[in-house]
Amino acid sequence: MPNKIPAKPLREKIEDAIAEEHDLLQPGDSVQTVSDKMVALDTNVLPVSEGGRLVGLADVPNPGLEASSYGHDPKTTRISETMNRDIVFCYEDDDCAGALRKMEERKLSHLPVVDREMRIVGLVARDDLSTRVRKAITDHTLVGTVGV
Repeated sequence: MPNKIPAKPLREKIEDAIAEEHDLLQPGDSVQTVSDKMVALDTNVLPVSEGGRLVGLADVPNPGLEASSYGHDPKTTRISETMNRDIVFCYEDDDCAGALRKMEERKLSHLPVVDREMRIVGLVARDDLSTRVRKAITDHTLVGTVGV
């Protein structure tokens, strides 16, 4: 019975997959400012940093509308009051396949990338990462079989 030749492990690091550069939000930014940035960048996730380190995520598609629905003024409410502090992230030296698996398990559209000191390196989108991983798997898969 023939055995399939195993594909090479996918070793591409996540730092090589960062395609998006975004302005970093600060905890003191108003929810309205964050909403405006999200619209301008056509994204629904932006990292919040303090001293360059990841402290939260603005991950509501329209934080201004969300704040208003709870009776808060988006111009005076700070993103630190509404940001997600339960942050899922990956390290810049993690592999792409592992990062994608993490995103799929948690149903995340974006994942912040940090260094080992929690400084923000970038942000990856699941769709971009998925395309990259599929291509790498295709490029490294051997179609032939070896007889025993």
